[in-house]
Amino acid sequence: MFKRTITFALVGFFVWASFASASMTSTNYEIRWDTISTGGSDTSSSTSYGLRDSSIIGPGGSATSTSYQVSNDYRAGVFDQIISFDLFIQNSSNERAITALSGTTVSMSSTTGLSATDYVAVVQDRGGSQVVGFGRISSVAAGSITLDRLTVGSSSPTIDGTNDYLYQLNGSSLTLESIDLQTVATGIVGFEITIDNDNGYSIQVLEDGNMRNGSVALDDVADGTVTAASEEYGARSSDTTVTTSTFDSADTAITSTGQDIVTTSTFAFDQRSFLIIKAAGSTGTSALTYSNTTTFIAAGNY
Repeated sequence: MFKRTITFALVGFFVWASFASASMTSTNYEIRWDTISTGGSDTSSSTSYGLRDSSIIGPGGSATSTSYQVSNDYRAGVFDQIISFDLFIQNSSNERAITALSGTTVSMSSTTGLSATDYVAVVQDRGGSQVVGFGRISSVAAGSITLDRLTVGSSSPTIDGTNDYLYQLNGSSLTLESIDLQTVATGIVGFEITIDNDNGYSIQVLEDGNMRNGSVALDDVADGTVTAASEEYGARSSDTTVTTSTFDSADTAITSTGQDIVTTSTFAFDQRSFLIIKAAGSTGTSALTYSNTTTFIAAGNY
């Protein structure tokens, strides 16, 4: 039996653009500013909100071109659309066996070292066909934790205590398990994103070259599935609706050109998703430590 270790660094970026616009509200979103016909004070407030007003005779207005939008009248609102993007990387050194999952409650023999607000991954049947759930701990009890919610891919994990694990997602780089002819090594990178943009966002992945040790490199997956005993390296996304790549439905090679792994068409608040990294070796794979740098870029759709 042989083993190989695979490690790589992960880098996250976000891209944002600034525009000016205005909006009103309903019961489920905020008023950023308003215009009233005449009179009124410079500010309005209640116990639950504060509001900046405009007092004019006649309606406000705006002007646009291909490169800008401007709102006129007194204290016209300025709204900077922003994006926040966080990576959460599997820490393989602190895996722990889990025995059950009921709703968002995960059972295990010991919760030592786990704290509320930790981000974690729940893994059913660790390996090439593993099923993953991604969440943040909201409370810790003796023998169990409760997550705020569980983000899944095409299916939800079913935990029975056989080859099922919990991982904290607090690593600074990802180290896959050592692999042999019987296993597919896996690792998880989670994402959480907030963007105030009506057109949504995309997350792309790219690498600085194949997983390698000097001139020796692992083959990219080419058949849609990373399989034990076959030298292959690739990844699959939890987003099952990507139309611009195959990461949503197949194990796909990461290349030096950015490829979409998550796409949305609406604004998001603390929206989560994840990527499962996979690697396998064959009898012809050299027993070395392989590494590369993988970059994730989140950008608004404009």
